[in-house]
Amino acid sequence: RRSLLLIGSPMCSAFSQIQHLNWSRMSPEEVTRVKEYGRKHLEFCVQLYELQRSLGLYFLHEHPWGASSWSEPSVESIRDQDGVRVVRGDMCCFGMYQNTPEGDMLVKKPTGFMTNARGIAQELGQQCPRDHAHVHLVNGRAKRAEVYPDELCYRILNGLVKTMEKDGRLQR
Repeated sequence: RRSLLLIGSPMCSAFSQIQHLNWSRMSPEEVTRVKEYGRKHLEFCVQLYELQRSLGLYFLHEHPWGASSWSEPSVESIRDQDGVRVVRGDMCCFGMYQNTPEGDMLVKKPTGFMTNARGIAQELGQQCPRDHAHVHLVNGRAKRAEVYPDELCYRILNGLVKTMEKDGRLQR
């Protein structure tokens, strides 16, 4: 049985801007180990994306917008393929928030999405209208922001359905 959509979220810590702040506190061997593990995981995910594409199916890759992974050769190779799109979506547009002493605050978390499903790209390419405040992802908040908000999940599924209808794989 073939999956129509493969969603990959490779090991973020090896490529995140926040993790780069920690490199100076780690031994060179530890830094190398984390980076190599992240790179291998990323390359494996890209191989799965290529397999999905070769079968005429869909994939979705998600990583923080400013992550260094976007300039990895494996990611660049699939990003440059026909029909693959990269969009930026700010997580506050999908209802991501965290509790603070001042109350619930939205999390901006600019995120990149790469997919070969046009409908998903259209749904996820939403940027913050800048009409509200955001909580900063420090002091353990980044880990809690790894959980997808319900609205994001809904948008992914809605985009997949739209793509499948357009491709004739699904009828209303």
